Amino acid sequence: MSWQQAIILNPGEQVVHSWDGNCERHQKAVFKEKGLIRDRYVTKEAKERDSGVLALTNQRLIWFERRGMFSKTHRAAFEVGLTELQGITCGGTINKWVSISDKNGEYIFHLYSVGKKEIEPFRDMILRQAEKLRVSTTNGVPVQKEVITKEVVMLPCVYCSGLMPQTSVFCPNCGAQRKR
Repeated sequence: MSWQQAIILNPGEQVVHSWDGNCERHQKAVFKEKGLIRDRYVTKEAKERDSGVLALTNQRLIWFERRGMFSKTHRAAFEVGLTELQGITCGGTINKWVSISDKNGEYIFHLYSVGKKEIEPFRDMILRQAEKLRVSTTNGVPVQKEVITKEVVMLPCVYCSGLMPQTSVFCPNCGAQRKR
C-alpha cells in the first residue's frame, strides 16, 4: 500500500506536496556491557532511522513510515499540525538534514530532494500553508465549504482476520493479497 492509499484526509484537506527520505529519532536505550566479573547495563542515546515519505497537506505534515522488505507498505507514524509548528531549520555539510519542531519536540528528516538550495522554497511552502490555515480559521474553528462523506466497506482478511477496505488489493496488517 502506498502512502497515498494510507492517508486519511480531514474534510477540506488536500495533499500539497511530498518528499521521500528518512526520519531520524533520538531515544534513550539500555545496552548490556560485558564485564570481567559481571555484566552491567548502561543507558545511552540511540539513533533510529526509518525511511518513508513526508507529506504536506493544507492542514498538517504527516510522516509515513515505509514497512516491509518485499512488498512496501506505508503507515502514518506521526503528524505535525501546521498551527502548532514552531520552527524549520536545515543543516549538515555532507548529509543534509531538515529539523521541524512543534510543541511535542523536534523531528529530523533527511529528505532526498531538499538540500541547502531547496530549504528556502521548502520552508516557504510549509509556512505559506500554515498562514493560509490561520487566515481560514475563525475563533479556532476551521471554515468548511463542503463535507464529503465516504463510506468504506471493511472485509476480514482470510489469512490474519484483520479488517481491510473492500477496495484494497493487499491486507494492511499482514500484506497478503486479497482473495476475490
